[in-house]
Amino acid sequence: MDPARSKRASVTEPLGVLLASVPKSRPSWLTVVKTTVAATTAWVFARQLGDNVAVLFAPIVAILTLQASVYGSIATGVQLLFANLVGTAVAIGWVKFLGLSWWSLALAAFGALALARRVTNTPLARNQLTIAVLAVIMLAPVAKGYGQWRFIDVAIGSVVGLVVAVVVPERPRLRQACEAISVWAAGCVSVLRDVADELDRRDGTPPLDTRDGHDWIKASRGLTDLSTAAAAEVAAVEETARLNVAAVRLGERVVALHEEQVFLVRISLQIRSVSLAVDRLYDRAGQPPALDRQTLSALLRSIAALLEDLLDGKETDDTLLREALTGAVERTHQVFPSAVVVLDSVSLLGRLDQLRQDIVGEDATALIDPDTLPRS
Repeated sequence: MDPARSKRASVTEPLGVLLASVPKSRPSWLTVVKTTVAATTAWVFARQLGDNVAVLFAPIVAILTLQASVYGSIATGVQLLFANLVGTAVAIGWVKFLGLSWWSLALAAFGALALARRVTNTPLARNQLTIAVLAVIMLAPVAKGYGQWRFIDVAIGSVVGLVVAVVVPERPRLRQACEAISVWAAGCVSVLRDVADELDRRDGTPPLDTRDGHDWIKASRGLTDLSTAAAAEVAAVEETARLNVAAVRLGERVVALHEEQVFLVRISLQIRSVSLAVDRLYDRAGQPPALDRQTLSALLRSIAALLEDLLDGKETDDTLLREALTGAVERTHQVFPSAVVVLDSVSLLGRLDQLRQDIVGEDATALIDPDTLPRS
């Protein structure tokens, strides 16, 4: 790679990330207090600069800049400075050469929106660039030096907001994130047991209508909401810890939290696929599945217990579960020798075994050697 190009990329890529970043952390009461202090301080500083006709923008930008995380504040501050610098420069040149009229204002509005669409990636930066262009064009004829003062006020507000964010950083909300992860994990265990319980409860009952689903489907879909809530909390923790000197010692806990989230994403996907497969195969009209419901129910409860042990920090032992799965595969194949007939049931057993291996982790061993299976 060209050294000059590599050097430019080392500068433009981080800047591009900052311009595209949308803060994920939610404000706390500490953020409210910090924002109030930042807005007041920015206004006081801006008032010291003499004939500053746009002093309003210093406290507003301070409020917009200060986020619940140091990284979020930096990203927002960079976006505000970039948008206002570009917008003010464009507007000053526009007024100088074209003046102010209805058609020049219309062209400026169109050009600002088009430019913002091309060079920015967040609503904040797009809106600020457009507002800066229109405000400077409309006020420049009646407020001398407005464009320059606007940018100065934006700079004051951004700097004050960043200083407050760095000097008084907030602790990552680890407790809330851990609680969200725990609720999500408990939901995964609950869905497995709900499927097993309903399989037992519906034994011998009439088949379901093709338009109806099992009761566990609603809980299975609910895992998506639980995962979304937990992901938001984990993302907020990661953002709050980023560039936060006071949170350096929490680095390992933040990494562990992210790894647990990734693990539960994989587990949730497996559980959802299992629940949908069972919903399609059982309590339906026609030939029953090759895998009997009593065996499936027992396997689901064993997997739920294995997952619960792992989440509780206990040692996981899947020896009996692996033997039960092996036996289920062999019996299913022997009862219905035709591969076409047993395909759905064997596929379901494969999903259950994949779930077992995901729970056990790197120490998981293969279910059975395919060469040992009986052949028709």
